Amino acid sequence: MTVPQPLPDGAEAVIARAVVAGIRHAVPEQAALFDAGAAEFVAALLRGARTAPAGTSADAFRRAGAAAGSDLDRLSRAYQAGGRCALPVVAELGRRAHPSVITTGVDALLRCVDVLIRLSTDAFRAARTLPATDLRRELLHELLAGRPWTDLAARAKWSPPERVVAVVVAPGARTAPFGAGLLADFTAEPPCLLLPANADPARLLGPGPAATGPAVPPAEAATSLRWARRAWELRSRGILPGTGVLRWADHLTTHWLAADELLTGALATRSLEPLSGLPANRRGKLAETLGAVLDARGGAPEVAARLGIHPQTARHRLHRLRALFGAALDDPGERLNLRIALRAERVLAGEAASCVRSA
Repeated sequence: MTVPQPLPDGAEAVIARAVVAGIRHAVPEQAALFDAGAAEFVAALLRGARTAPAGTSADAFRRAGAAAGSDLDRLSRAYQAGGRCALPVVAELGRRAHPSVITTGVDALLRCVDVLIRLSTDAFRAARTLPATDLRRELLHELLAGRPWTDLAARAKWSPPERVVAVVVAPGARTAPFGAGLLADFTAEPPCLLLPANADPARLLGPGPAATGPAVPPAEAATSLRWARRAWELRSRGILPGTGVLRWADHLTTHWLAADELLTGALATRSLEPLSGLPANRRGKLAETLGAVLDARGGAPEVAARLGIHPQTARHRLHRLRALFGAALDDPGERLNLRIALRAERVLAGEAASCVRSA
């Protein structure tokens, strides 16, 4: 295994000048801030310093953040661009010294850019006096983006619960009065909230519609929102109910079956292939009977009772299913596949039925 070599003497200063030149080019209106002192600070970071050493200053990056206004993301991208501008310099150093120097230099650049972004972000926040609602909305954005949020939580006076649940709601939704644990952004698309896991969304939102994600630690709020948005999408497609609060834990099987619709559809097609050549009406009745057979412990009388049909009709269908599926009806693994296939058909048919109703 090749051990990464340290950067050659003086290399940090050369790399730092390339970083700063890239930043100045990306944000020309703030270029004057990024002077020789800024390059010295970047060089110190590249050497591994965690704070500004004597004789250097991070003021340029703090002032840039405080003056960023609505362009903080652009400033962050400028720092990333500066890091990319320095990559050819690092590559040339590796060519001259040792190839493993490239790994050392890239790692140092990544750490450096992270520090610069954090400095400007902290200054940006400190320069703003936001209303409590805006602070909480920004806190929600940081949580859902997976970025550091604890300092902002303190400013917003939000005490993080042990676990949270993301909720997606319809545009124009309103909430009942709620305590300080609620974070919300009704301007998002779709609007979303973050609640303590022990809160009742139905009490807060009334009849809905709404969709929740799983309960997770606050740092994993983005995962909860991803599943809440997925439930909202399945609701809009008619796969999940269109009214009320869709609680994540109540629809796990549907989430599972809809997670990979190509795979689910292939399983349904393979397992139910014996029904494929039948007329639609006949196929539907046999599929319904097959589901009753898989659920029933008895024979034709129990199947007839489940379906509300005459026992003789049930016997006729059972004989037909036996002719079509044969030994698969007795094999535990194939019976499981058939159960999943029938459930998958119902799940995926929900969208088709919704489209028919809306046509």
